[in-house]
Amino acid sequence: MHDASVRLGQAHVSVPARGPVARARWLFYPDYRGSVPYQDLLARSLEPWAASGAGTVTDALEAAATGPVVFHLHQEDAVTAGLAGDAAREAVGLFLAELDAFRACGGRLVWTMHNAAPHEDREPELSRALRAALAVRADLLHVHGAIAARLARALGAPEQRIVIVPHPDLAPGYPDDVTDAAARRYFRLGPEHRVFAFMGAMRAYKGLDVLARAFDQLAPARPEARLIMAGRQAGWVEARYLAPSPQLLLVPRHVEDATVQYVLRAADFVVLPYRRILSSGSAALALGFGRPLIVPDLPPLLEVVRPGREAIVYRAGDADELTAALERACAMPPDERQAMRDAALAGGRSVNFDDLAAALRVAADFPA
Repeated sequence: MHDASVRLGQAHVSVPARGPVARARWLFYPDYRGSVPYQDLLARSLEPWAASGAGTVTDALEAAATGPVVFHLHQEDAVTAGLAGDAAREAVGLFLAELDAFRACGGRLVWTMHNAAPHEDREPELSRALRAALAVRADLLHVHGAIAARLARALGAPEQRIVIVPHPDLAPGYPDDVTDAAARRYFRLGPEHRVFAFMGAMRAYKGLDVLARAFDQLAPARPEARLIMAGRQAGWVEARYLAPSPQLLLVPRHVEDATVQYVLRAADFVVLPYRRILSSGSAALALGFGRPLIVPDLPPLLEVVRPGREAIVYRAGDADELTAALERACAMPPDERQAMRDAALAGGRSVNFDDLAAALRVAADFPA
């Protein structure tokens, strides 16, 4: 066997010759298994059919010589991480050249489009160009909802290659062996407290300034209210928005897997005050733990929850409306809170990673 060489744009890429057929390989890129269990849970569900792991497009191209390979792209901004200008453009060009070579020798590209655009986009024109290039190349473009499917079509993805599978339940990826009462004791809280929680990296698009203003307005009238804010943060978040308060419980670090259950089980509601969002792993995680949400009326979120059932919904960006939503939660009778918990749990568990794996496997339906 001899490797072939093809010219793609300005790049020469070696295409390995195909060896004996082996078990399918499924390579995730980038590898974020240490921070979110999405890829680990999907790998478990793929295990009966494919050997899963992390890998770059270069790894995928090399693996294509030995048998069927799926390159599963998650966060496309990883291609240009830490780069700008000419260096970023060169990285995109090489990535697409290798991707074309990979597909030319039988590899399959699956792209899960988690976001409408990178959260911190240093090169917006280049990002749009990369996303459009991926949309027309993807053998299967997975999105979590109908709004994201419309975005995929606008990028040029063929209708027949788009698959909608809602965000699966993330709760099985975390320990879950403490009671609600034990979780409250961890934070020195009791049944008399009405507890709200935010968990995740504290980034600008998540609207924490709105949450801070809303809770500041609520707190004097509701001394039983508590807000747990847990996650990595930039210094400006604490300095600008999070004034010390006995009603605010701050966990200013990455939340370890073993601690996630304490934050969620202590909470009555999880508050996610996004400015913009396409799909939310935080929402899926909270619902999987049976915690109703307080969320803005952004259309992608309204694909996931129903106002008054799994969530209290307020007008996006409006701190006064968020205050009113928090007040409604404080005043809610116990039986109504329990009904919302039950609805949240049912919704959170309605889609699992076996469902996602079954849908994605069609992308790896290699010809004999």
